[in-house]
Parts: sequence; structure tokens; C-alpha cells
Amino acid sequence: MKKTVSLLLAALLILSVFAGCSENKAPVDTTDEPAKDAAVSEEVDPNAAAELSDGYDPETDTDLDAARGGNTEAPLAGTVINGQNYTFTNSKLVDYTNLSPNKTIHRNHKIDTITIHCTKGKLTVETWGSIFAESKSQASANYGVGDDGRIGLYVQEWDRSWQSSNAANDHRAITVMVAADSSAPYAVSDTAYQATIKLVADICKRNGIEKLIWSDDKEVRIQHLNGANMTVHSDFVADKDCPGEYLYSRMDDIAAQVNTILEETKEKTVTGSPCSEEKTFAFENYLVKIKKDTGVRKNPGVKYSVFKSVKKNEVYTIVEEKTVDNIKWGRLKNYQGWIDLKDAEKVKQ
Repeated sequence: MKKTVSLLLAALLILSVFAGCSENKAPVDTTDEPAKDAAVSEEVDPNAAAELSDGYDPETDTDLDAARGGNTEAPLAGTVINGQNYTFTNSKLVDYTNLSPNKTIHRNHKIDTITIHCTKGKLTVETWGSIFAESKSQASANYGVGDDGRIGLYVQEWDRSWQSSNAANDHRAITVMVAADSSAPYAVSDTAYQATIKLVADICKRNGIEKLIWSDDKEVRIQHLNGANMTVHSDFVADKDCPGEYLYSRMDDIAAQVNTILEETKEKTVTGSPCSEEKTFAFENYLVKIKKDTGVRKNPGVKYSVFKSVKKNEVYTIVEEKTVDNIKWGRLKNYQGWIDLKDAEKVKQ
């Protein structure tokens, strides 16, 4: 009886999440035929939903240069994919990890694409972890960004997630789920939006993607023409509105903000002596004492609302700085929020 109840609850959870723009079942492993949309629909009997599967067998996808077997570890540095050496890593921005069984070990293409998805509902990274951990859901993503900006890891970067209903895309893309409103235009919070930009920039830096390029032309995106390296779920599944109007209309902005971060990283990188050794200067955390009661904002900038106050003479750690409209802001380690640094002074250590 307990097992039946558990299955029913799991089925209802899967239905509520994947009924909308995040309908992501295991992709059909072909690029010659239209990708099959195996998402659970509202008409499906909830008692049978947990048993749904499109029959995808990850072991049939054997076009790999790297050894597969049952290996869940990162391929060794210098792994050969399509004749090129490649090294894989995961993002250090991750707050929560719950690895999904729904994946293909290992991907057969160098990571050169970003695919951003949304869910109709502001799920937490833990909820995604529970859904993707269920093998019967036949769905997964590499990362998820919650409404609070926390980041979850579900499929390690050296493995292919089952997210876009298209094998060719998922083998070369890092897929990122973003929590969104439950109704159109499926807006995401500023916190989640900025966290997504930081995560994507980190993915690009580690995987040698020098510039993120978005195109409004679907065929250009799918064929990766003119350097285009951003795709969306609706590119591969008919009648799909993922990632929703809000994120879709901001893909150019996401690319621009990511590229700004990538350019700033280049400027901070100094080429050394004749052996071309590179050194990157990392931000060093420091302590500040608050000079007067002041507000903490979710993002740097006066346009963002104050969600907490800090008091005079309290001491906090600054873990990041950013200048917006000629105002220098500092991010507090404790609250994941930002203060105007004119209201604080450095503490000598």
C-alpha cells in the first residue's frame, strides 16, 4: 500500500512539473526524424504516469571515442572526442548535488552550446533533484537554478543530460533549468536571472567558449551557423513554449552579460614569460564594518528592492564587488545580498 501511495505521489509531482514548458522526457536519439515529445500530458492517467517511458536506451548511443561502461567518473584529462583532447570539470558555484540516473555516459561531443530551459513553477533545487532522481521520469538537466538563485547539479558535465528531446543537442550542450512563474510569460526572479548568467559564464570559461552567440533564427541556432551556440527546447519539439516568452526575449541580454564577464576575465589574465604561463587574479574576500543602518538588496543597483537591513557597527564579509551607475556595491556572504559600499568601511586584519 505504501509503495502504491509513493508511486502516485511521484506521478502527480512529475505531472505538475512537466505539464508546461519544462516537458522534458528522454530525447529520441536521432537527428534525421522529428524529435519525439514524450512529455506527460494532463490527460494521462496519474496512476500510470510513473510508468511512462519512451523506451530510450542509453546504451544504444555508442558513438563515443571515450570508454563508457558503467563509469560515472570524469574522463581523464586529455580524453579524445572527435579527434580532439578534452578535459571536463563541474561548476564550483553549485549549492546542491543530487545526481540523476537519467543520462548518457559519456557525451560524444565537446561542450560548445548552452541550452536554457524553464519550469512552470518556482521549484527548488531539491525538488528538481527528487524528480530527476526518479528513473521513471526519464528526464534530467545538467544544472538547475532555483528562484532564490541557488544552483543544483544533476548530471555532471562529462555526461549528456536528457533534456532537449534531441540527442545531438544534448551531447554538445550544457542544459540549465531555471525556476519561473507558473503562468505566461513565465518570468524568473532577478536573483535567478543573475545566478543563471553567472553559471553560464562559468560554464563558458571552463569549456573554452570564448563568446556566447544568440540568433533569432531557429535554423541558424540548430545548424550552429554564424557561430550561434545557444539553443532552446522549442527548437526541437513542436508546440513547445520552453523557455517561455520572458527568457526567450532575453537571450540576447543573457549572451551580452555573459560576454561582458568573459571579457573582464580576459582583461584580468596576464600572459607571463616566454613560456606563456597564464595567471588569473581572483577576488579576495574582505571584512567590512557597517557605518550606518543600511538596506541589503537582492542585486546590485538602486532599482532592486531592499529585503533586509544591516545595523551600524555590524561586521560582514564581502565576497564580490560590482559597480552599477557609478555606485560600488559589495555582496554579503551571509545574506547573498548587496550593500552600497559607501555605507561600510574595510576592517583592518
